Amino acid sequence: MGSLHGLLSFCFVLVIVLSSNHLTAKAHNKSTNQIKVEADFKIIAELAGKNSIPNADFKGLAKLALTKAISNGNVICQRVNSLLLKSSDMYTTRSLTGCSTNYKDAVGLINKSLAALDAKKYEDAKTCITDALANSTKCEDRFEELLQRNSPFTFMKAKFGLLCLTGLKHINLLVQKERLITEGCSQTLDKELCISTVGFFLENKGLGLHGLAKLAVEKALQDGTRIHDHISVLLKTTSDKCVLKKLKSCSAFYLTAIGKMKASLPALDCNRYGDASTWVGAAIGSAETCEGVFAGKSNTISPLTPMKIEFSKQVSISLVVIKKLAGN
Repeated sequence: MGSLHGLLSFCFVLVIVLSSNHLTAKAHNKSTNQIKVEADFKIIAELAGKNSIPNADFKGLAKLALTKAISNGNVICQRVNSLLLKSSDMYTTRSLTGCSTNYKDAVGLINKSLAALDAKKYEDAKTCITDALANSTKCEDRFEELLQRNSPFTFMKAKFGLLCLTGLKHINLLVQKERLITEGCSQTLDKELCISTVGFFLENKGLGLHGLAKLAVEKALQDGTRIHDHISVLLKTTSDKCVLKKLKSCSAFYLTAIGKMKASLPALDCNRYGDASTWVGAAIGSAETCEGVFAGKSNTISPLTPMKIEFSKQVSISLVVIKKLAGN
């Protein structure tokens, strides 16, 4: 992937991804789509060619730093409480009591920042971290004001602050990375699929196309199996006879989809990319059939739709990579 050939392959696959939802479209749409795909190619090729989108796991790095900050903050709280038990001086006791509150609040704020990070509420996460840092500073200020000296936690506070700042830095880098991808995909045929696929490629940039295809299929297989397991749970807990009938049909359809995804793996191993593409394409058809069963004449929304969207997205990624392999 590091060579010019690898980069061109990477860019070319991304171009195919940008039109992946149109792979089964009628032939008369081909010329119009081709013009759009060529424009999309220029956008993505420029981004990939400049290496402007890093493949580091900034979210994971931020969570690691913030988790360590929580542990560090809890150690400081324990130290404060230990000193409180021994304190007899009024001003020292007052300072320690304030510090205990400060660091408990700081730890609570870092926990909130992690929840905000998972929810992609990045500004909220950054605000929580900034407020946590301010709380740790209040402890130092209290000792300076009441006792005219540094607190016993100055060095521990420095480590806590460094971990918080590291988490903050990685969140900023994550925001920048997501902005670059979003901007790069903003004019593409399928923005959401483009964003997901660019992310998938960046996360697994060290793999060749064959490895990417297998990984994408395996992830899609996991998603399909998860949906089938969920259907099994719903079959045991649903009393509505009409819904039960539809769930039973969907169970069969997803079982078929799982079988087709499994069949594509040995086909990939044997470089039978045409067969693998056929199996994978049929799997997404089974998922769509389930949605149709629930919609019916009443246009009922399937309880499986959110999971099915993720499954279809991963299958689409699998399909475009396999089609690229088939074209080599």
